[in-house]
Amino acid sequence: MAELRRHGVSPADVQRALAGGAATRAVRGVYLCAHAGPDQRIAVAAAGRLACVSVLRRAGVWVGLDRSLHLQLPPHASGERPTADETGRPIRYHWALTRFPDARERSWCVSPMDAAWQAIHCLDEENAIACLESAVHERLLTVEEVRRVCARAPARLHRGIRELEFTAGSGMETLVRRRLRHAGYTVVAQVRVGGIGDEDLLVEDCVALETDGEKWHGPDRFHLDRNRDLKTEGLGRRALRLTHDQVIYDWESTFLSIKRVVDDAKRDRTRRFGRVILGADDPL
Repeated sequence: MAELRRHGVSPADVQRALAGGAATRAVRGVYLCAHAGPDQRIAVAAAGRLACVSVLRRAGVWVGLDRSLHLQLPPHASGERPTADETGRPIRYHWALTRFPDARERSWCVSPMDAAWQAIHCLDEENAIACLESAVHERLLTVEEVRRVCARAPARLHRGIRELEFTAGSGMETLVRRRLRHAGYTVVAQVRVGGIGDEDLLVEDCVALETDGEKWHGPDRFHLDRNRDLKTEGLGRRALRLTHDQVIYDWESTFLSIKRVVDDAKRDRTRRFGRVILGADDPL
């Protein structure tokens, strides 16, 4: 109720909303709009707030495969808590104190910076880094805010933080870029090509990879995507499209296919243009 009063909502306004069905009383002193989702209702019933990946997922930020509901409880919370909701989805609890309070903090969810800080402690290394890059791409956090979160990151993420590159258009793109670079390939992200637009990843300057998956490349994009692929091939580059499952569940065979295509493309380029090797005494 205190938050409502800060926003100019009077007790009489609340009573009218309750009577008209625009709001419901969750617990004493806590009210929910009629359109509040199930996650918000569960959080309020637990006397907590949405937290961690649950906050980020609502904003479209990459959080890997974690689909559990994350709630933050007050430090004094006690008693038994359900481990799953009525659909069987796991519930994970955080008792961490607020570390990055800001104007976007709400009574029903933690601030975006607190959510990111919690998430990088919950997620594995590569998904934590992809999450941070995605939070900037989705405009939930600024680069400076991510830097502040990273200043309190666990040691296991320090190498990945040094590799942060805020060019990725999706979490999958971050994963593929980092995996290929760690395998020794030269990879440039978001390459602007005239008549095509931005290519997600350009590997060894000869293979273009698109990594957005089904969300961005559904049936309505079929002809546009094939036109992009044809133009890419016309530039003398190979074009590959990777699905979500190929990256997440079948990376070993996907990587071997990428390697074969890149190796073949490099050989083709050598045959077309030859290779000039300068000796130490040859003029440049």
